[in-house]
Amino acid sequence: MDRFSQLEFGEARRSGAKAPGGEPIRDEQYFYKQGLRYWLAGDFEPALRNYSRALEKNSTFLEGWIGQVLMLIELGEYREAMVWSDKALELFPEHPELLAAKAVTCARDGRKEKALAYSDNSIAKDNVTSRVWLARAEVLLGRKSPIAENCVSKAISIAGNDGPVIHLEAGRVLNKAGNYYGALENLREAVKLLPKSALAWYELGYCQGKLGFSEAAAAVEQSLKLHPRWDIAEMTLRRFKKRGFFRKLFGK
Repeated sequence: MDRFSQLEFGEARRSGAKAPGGEPIRDEQYFYKQGLRYWLAGDFEPALRNYSRALEKNSTFLEGWIGQVLMLIELGEYREAMVWSDKALELFPEHPELLAAKAVTCARDGRKEKALAYSDNSIAKDNVTSRVWLARAEVLLGRKSPIAENCVSKAISIAGNDGPVIHLEAGRVLNKAGNYYGALENLREAVKLLPKSALAWYELGYCQGKLGFSEAAAAVEQSLKLHPRWDIAEMTLRRFKKRGFFRKLFGK
């Protein structure tokens, strides 16, 4: 699904349908793109609101349903994510990305067997996308499966114009699983392709910090330039600086 090819990350691009006064028409595509921008900034609640607005404009807009479910997962609202996944599946029966979203919801909620069952179902469908393979990777990483990283590679290989965000999402999946060297390669590519994404810079800095790299603080500082007063980034940066202080103090 070529969902990102028409979006320039960071600076809003004034393209698409225009109202008579020259302003963009606030249709489902407009709110969907706003949701993507908020997600890339690490602002999950505003992203959720914009995906919901997209569905208010068009209740049959698949991308709005998927975005809404994914933001509920980001916010840890797993029960709600399952409810809205099921509502979406009433409109789009057996859709692989919706089944994959249910798999991720169950995986993060500690329901490993259900997560695997939903993932098995999702990859058995036609038109399996990069996001489905990343969901598969997350489920298998949680089970310490040796083939999990193959799923990440598959996701990247079929990403096409979605590549920038798929690299970011792949890095986040690997970060979450503690595979920091695997995450690092994807996150370096993500910040190169998405230089104005606070989320990409934060994930890179977090990964570098876990590996003990000195440039970790600079990456998190960059995320804060793009998303000022971001709580999680500020907390992480304080931790990095404190760790650096004690290293200097003890000569380590």
